[in-house]
Amino acid sequence: MKAKQIIFFVITLTFANSSYAQTGTAGATGLAFLKLGVGARANGMGEAYASVVNDATATFWNPAGLARLNHAHLTFSHSEWLQDISSEFLAFAFPAFGGVTGFSANLHNIGGIERHTTAGESLGNIEWNYVALGVSHGRSIGQNLSAGVTVKYLYEKIYLESASGYAFDFGVNFRPLSDPLHLTLAVQNLGTLNKLKAESTDLPRTLRLGASYEVGLEDFDGVMVVAAEGVKVFESDWRGHFGAEIELKNLLALRFGYQTGYEEKTLAGGFGVSFQRYHLDYGYTPFSSNLGDTHRFSFGLDL
Repeated sequence: MKAKQIIFFVITLTFANSSYAQTGTAGATGLAFLKLGVGARANGMGEAYASVVNDATATFWNPAGLARLNHAHLTFSHSEWLQDISSEFLAFAFPAFGGVTGFSANLHNIGGIERHTTAGESLGNIEWNYVALGVSHGRSIGQNLSAGVTVKYLYEKIYLESASGYAFDFGVNFRPLSDPLHLTLAVQNLGTLNKLKAESTDLPRTLRLGASYEVGLEDFDGVMVVAAEGVKVFESDWRGHFGAEIELKNLLALRFGYQTGYEEKTLAGGFGVSFQRYHLDYGYTPFSSNLGDTHRFSFGLDL
């Protein structure tokens, strides 16, 4: 077995052991939508994606991934979550300022929340809205290292109350031996938010440690990517994300994901279809306890 393969599997086992040793406990943070991944490709791979990302969704996952783009890219994603929860993500990235710069908008809506009087009388439904607007930049630092940063404006509103704030994301990608192996560290949501009415809100500060490895499938004119990622929201335990993607002839991609440390979800899957500059992706995650399923749809355009 080659040295780079040994490194990858050691990292994978480390992530698995840490996630099983500590069952995920819920962190007491606000703006939970910042914990939810974006993009159908990432969803299909179990969100083991910070070391894989090479498109405009790097503005969310890991801004260092922007350095892997050599052209402009536009992406839009729509997610149907549990109950009446939906989200949209839009990002555009392009080479500029010695690297790649990106802009993103992450919008999240929770509808169907009943409002009652103190006597219990219904006053109809209200909505809870979240917004994160970001500016990102990633660039290569030497041959095997890249780094990036994202600055985000945050906003939430429920009924007549609202709050706003800011946050920063930082990320690095490292290729210790060659192109097929990527190691990643990303820190997300370092910042602050104003009080919502009289309540303070802690952001879900998140650490991601990831590794991915690419294998050529010459007999099928394709490539396979396997990825592992340890994810820790600072106020909770480590969780493990694992994913794989098989892409054939640059046309069809099949994806599978597995997650540990979550009570209501483990498996994920999806597929993607590409035609020249156009990319369509679908991701699916089933939930247990009759919570239902989630579906993500993404469209990408190379410019």
